[in-house]
Amino acid sequence: MVKTQSIDSDKNQYSALFILFSVWSFILLCRPQDYLLFLGSLRPTLVVGVFTLLIYLLNPKEDYDKIFNSKQFRLFIYFLIIMIIGVPFSYYRSASLKDILNYGSIHVLFFLLFYQLVNSIQKIRLLLFSCCCGASIYAIFVLVLGEFSQGRIAYGNMFDPNDIAFFIICFIAFNLLFLSKDNTSFVKLISIANLIICVIVLLKSGSRSGFLACSTLFAYLFFVKTTTVNISLVKKLVLAMTVIVVLLSFNMLSERYRTILDVQDDYNVTAETGRITIWKIGLRLMMAKPLTGVGMNRFNEGVGRDREARGLLSTQWQAPHNSIVQVGAETGVFGLILFCVMSFNVFNITGKIRDNSRSEKLIRIAEMTRAGFIGHIVSAMFLGQAYSVYWIFYIILSAVLQRLLEKEQPVHESTQIKSSLYTYADHIRRS
Repeated sequence: MVKTQSIDSDKNQYSALFILFSVWSFILLCRPQDYLLFLGSLRPTLVVGVFTLLIYLLNPKEDYDKIFNSKQFRLFIYFLIIMIIGVPFSYYRSASLKDILNYGSIHVLFFLLFYQLVNSIQKIRLLLFSCCCGASIYAIFVLVLGEFSQGRIAYGNMFDPNDIAFFIICFIAFNLLFLSKDNTSFVKLISIANLIICVIVLLKSGSRSGFLACSTLFAYLFFVKTTTVNISLVKKLVLAMTVIVVLLSFNMLSERYRTILDVQDDYNVTAETGRITIWKIGLRLMMAKPLTGVGMNRFNEGVGRDREARGLLSTQWQAPHNSIVQVGAETGVFGLILFCVMSFNVFNITGKIRDNSRSEKLIRIAEMTRAGFIGHIVSAMFLGQAYSVYWIFYIILSAVLQRLLEKEQPVHESTQIKSSLYTYADHIRRS
């Protein structure tokens, strides 16, 4: 007989440092500075991040884990090193170096603090719930203050409609964690409201990539049996039909979504500025510089140079509209391999937890991490979001889940027998 050391409640006290990190994570991931404009001039991401790091460094009492034990962290460092190696071969060396330093410093710090401070299931749940609420709050501002143009809602200067859908997709699945019986009615109501608000805004964004990602995510939950969505196929079918009827009744499925299957006439397939042509250019850029790439964030310039070489307008620079193509073109083959391996590890780690963990709460988190990452990947295949903080969020979360799985230490029957004998001997002695 084997027991496991519980990981559901150890280290679940919320220290001031963890709360501070949670605030910084909320600012970094949920971007309240986009709708509370007075925060923008205060640079909250930088200020709160640096302050959190200082408190962390001045707090040596905690028993921190060695972060280099994490395979995901080591791979991410190698990914940054490959980016740096490619700087001398970049189309714009100083700009690429600056972007790498900014990207690396923020994300390495985020990885370090996340890995060290989010060290229990309760802390993961609290962080995920705050992110779900943050995405919903952002969606409310989009819904109330956003402007419609050509049937699409937009808000602010940070996210375009496609980015709004991408942002929402990254957190929408985690709301399902808080609908189980072990949550209070208040938390359940908030999570249901989060789901409804986020789905409405996602549909109103008119983002076809967001719609495909959302459909894929919920299709996965429909067909794959999970502990989190533990209802019969019949109930799932009734729920799905109800949602479709409601959406059609309120005319939520715009004409843009009906064009998804109209491939022949879509400009993305036929036009020089469409996605297919851009992806082909990206592949040519990667083949031209397979070891170094064209430099971080230099894809747009590469498109311009490619068109200039073909006698077209070099001013037609465009974003990659595909994260895989972007990474391959900007960092080369080795960078692309590392990116794919880290992404695959998210699925690998969540699968191991599903099959081996004895903690139901950990299994539920792993299931929704996998579902959410499926939606993230599908959406990222149509957007240039290779270096998104939401991608690294999933990479870090998988590393933390891996660590928690490893901490489920088995206690063998022999150890239990020895403990029982010691207890019995102590009882005899006292008698």
